[in-house]
Amino acid sequence: MGQWFAEFFSALPDVARALYQFGDPGDLGRGWIGGAVFLLWIGPLGILPLYIAKITYGKREWVSATMGVMGASSLLWWVHGVLPHAWIQFTESNQPLLEGTIIPASFGIDVSEDYRLDIASNLYSVITESVLAGLMIGGIVVTLWAALRMQRGLPKTLASGESKPDAGGYK
Repeated sequence: MGQWFAEFFSALPDVARALYQFGDPGDLGRGWIGGAVFLLWIGPLGILPLYIAKITYGKREWVSATMGVMGASSLLWWVHGVLPHAWIQFTESNQPLLEGTIIPASFGIDVSEDYRLDIASNLYSVITESVLAGLMIGGIVVTLWAALRMQRGLPKTLASGESKPDAGGYK
């Protein structure tokens, strides 16, 4: 276990370099492009439309609704599609670097010098898939939380000129 920790910290610079290069699919040495794409997507396509939706709410409903749908769709696409896909691509393309150093390759108990009881011989796959499942579940939870929060903020009264319908039922 101590050896794994030593390898973990010695591999961190290589992992940081791999993450930087992951943002540069053309392998031109411009890894900052991935960060720029992230900032341009989240800012102008996600946060800015949501801000416009907030400031136009109640004044220009069609602008507010359009910007809200655009911003929410962009962020949901990122949370439910781009981040999980990027995790899969990064862990699969850098498996030789990550497996055994950053993410343990297997787990077992050494019973004797000659025998090892393997508990999880594919621990790398288990951990990467568990992180992916966590990303997906986290995305669903965040989506439901945001939907309920927005629902709570909507008006609960009837629109002007609208009458409350009679409750049906048996008489």
